[in-house]
Amino acid sequence: MDLSAWHYFLSLERDFERTINFVELASANSIAYSQEYAKLLLLIGSEVDITAKVLCRDVNTSSNAATIVDYQQDICSAFPGMHTIEIAISRYQMAIQPWSSWGDVSPESPGWWKAYNKVKHHRDTDFPKANQGNVVSALCGLLALHLYLHRSTDHLQPYPKLLEYSFPETLVVGGSKALPGINPSA
Repeated sequence: MDLSAWHYFLSLERDFERTINFVELASANSIAYSQEYAKLLLLIGSEVDITAKVLCRDVNTSSNAATIVDYQQDICSAFPGMHTIEIAISRYQMAIQPWSSWGDVSPESPGWWKAYNKVKHHRDTDFPKANQGNVVSALCGLLALHLYLHRSTDHLQPYPKLLEYSFPETLVVGGSKALPGINPSA
């Protein structure tokens, strides 16, 4: 499998990690917004869109998924429990469930996805949504999609530097977690 999208994710993670030199990653700073966060949110959101479409086609070759609602239907049908995935940021004692809203009785778009679209289409009024909290959540969402997309890939490397998932045994020798919604014997 082509890993160019994985390397692009790692590049986005590095770009986000550099912002921490200026604004510490902390819940108190989650509403801090900037041009750099706007750029990252737009890049990450676009990559989520692309990666989700690829994952939908991977699990359903006849998929015509084109919206986040379509992605939710295809992905959660293939991986029940995917919405429970939690991405850790150990260095900052944080954990994020970027897709938790997909597990609601009436699933909806994640807040960070709504922010991405607001910034993309209404930056003049919604620029404050280009904030640290939305960017880190979007980045975690992108990592989660990659973990599912590459679920059969041996040794997905290099590993992210900031985000982690105690990588699953399917991706790392000695991995400690199974991805939610994946049958380990499959």
